[in-house]
Amino acid sequence: MSVRPEYVLHLGAYTHVGKSWQRVDECIQANVQGTVNLLMALEPHGYVRFVNTGTSEIYGDVDVPFREDGPVHPISPYSVSKQAAEQYCQLFSEARSWPIVRVRPFNAYGPAQSPDRIIPEIIARALQGRPIPMTQGRQTREFNYVEDLADGFVRLLTTPGIDGELFNLGCGQEVSMRELATTILDLLGNPVEADFGVLPERPTEIPRMYADSAKARRVLGWQPSTSLEEGLTRTIDWFRRELAGGGSPFAP
Repeated sequence: MSVRPEYVLHLGAYTHVGKSWQRVDECIQANVQGTVNLLMALEPHGYVRFVNTGTSEIYGDVDVPFREDGPVHPISPYSVSKQAAEQYCQLFSEARSWPIVRVRPFNAYGPAQSPDRIIPEIIARALQGRPIPMTQGRQTREFNYVEDLADGFVRLLTTPGIDGELFNLGCGQEVSMRELATTILDLLGNPVEADFGVLPERPTEIPRMYADSAKARRVLGWQPSTSLEEGLTRTIDWFRRELAGGGSPFAP
């Protein structure tokens, strides 16, 4: 191994929840086998810390707020594969004393996010005057600005004495998908309306999702500082510039 990293932040994964039902093998190969491959490659080289990125989806449809010491019930191929990867990390941490920290970040958003995610899709469609088909939008999520989460990841890499621990990273603000779409369209001046109820509900939808991140605040000193409206405004500004340039992957 020519590269001998001391701090490793593992973010590589197959990440699309809905499409994971058609790509189960890819989930297993990327999320489970890929994580194990990386751990085994690093093991002989004396790294300082490995941070494994899990997902809030691991919690599934259990009661909110989600706590690190609470139950989990993953309900998609994606979340099952991420839980399996996390369990391998826990196994090697406990059985071999490898310096591994596990994190479950809650929904991220911000500039340059993949266009198949909800916030970029709503923004791009609205800026282009295209229809915005949605479910009734009753399900809730929380949305965390990318810079806040990045700060949390740096703290996970550098805070001493946390090997073997599991942390949530989330702002703890529960927002319905209907409220999210309405807020984005309001910030854009309501160029179009969202078509609520046009799409069917997903049969395995998690009804509510938000974090208890008291542990991260207490142990890491982490505190998200970007409000939803502020983060959405920054994101909208980025997408407005991106779409104005033409030839963007965000403009179908």
